[in-house]
Amino acid sequence: MSSFSIVVVTWECSPHLERLVATMNEHLSGDEELIVVDNASSDEPEEVARRFKGDTEFVGLPDNTGFGNANNVGVARANGEAVVLLNPDTELVDSSLGALAEAALELEALVGPRALNPDGSVQPSASGPEVGIWPWIRAFLPGALAPPVVRRHTEPWRLDTTVPVTWLTGACVAGPRRRLAELGPFDPGIHMYAEDLDLGVRAEAAGVPSYFCPDRARVIHHGKGSSSAGFGSAAELQSVAARNRRAVLTRAYGARASRRSSRALVVNLGLRLAPKRALGIAPEWKRAEFRAARARDEAGLS
Repeated sequence: MSSFSIVVVTWECSPHLERLVATMNEHLSGDEELIVVDNASSDEPEEVARRFKGDTEFVGLPDNTGFGNANNVGVARANGEAVVLLNPDTELVDSSLGALAEAALELEALVGPRALNPDGSVQPSASGPEVGIWPWIRAFLPGALAPPVVRRHTEPWRLDTTVPVTWLTGACVAGPRRRLAELGPFDPGIHMYAEDLDLGVRAEAAGVPSYFCPDRARVIHHGKGSSSAGFGSAAELQSVAARNRRAVLTRAYGARASRRSSRALVVNLGLRLAPKRALGIAPEWKRAEFRAARARDEAGLS
């Protein structure tokens, strides 16, 4: 599929955008529409955005209104039947973005590709249910050891075929323009973090499914392209993420289910972190993630 829209939201990340646009020029036909919505950056991303060989629209917002709201602005301006929401800190490795857009129309759903780390390893980019029994199974049974039938509900990002999931990482999500517009797609009240979880659970409630499509498309995702500029520390970043996650799940499923999900996440992170701590190889962002999840869990239970 060649005619679809790509929406990219930027904030203080022109070097990332430059790399993304270069890979788009390499792997796409140029029939695609690129819409870049900038949250009042100081690093002049417009000139970089206009290097794309296809039709390009640049929207400069007067203030930083957040990742979700800026994406909503982009979707409202899109002309393609399918829209791909793409982070600026991604890179294309082939022409499969068109196949992802095609899958969105074929399945009438939100769809996501295989996300790869820069070293080629697989990155978590899709999740099963966040409430009920499955988060507890995910906590105690590592996905690498689980059979595929279990992974579908715990760590579907490890699978190699298209499967239904609860939500997809916001780094790259495609959907029919009409469906995305109906959903928002994002809640403008969430400035950053957990907006993709919120989109998935709201879409599910509205009858719009989500699919992980590793056999259709893949992208490289560097991660934290704009968030690293917006937060002073890993602790602050993870605290915001934990707070937003808890709020999203409480709104969607109620306080009791959200509380149980929070406790399962703490157990999950703690079990995964313990051996790395013992070996002295636990990265700071992982330690910060665990501390933030535990603090949010304890605050919610007090």
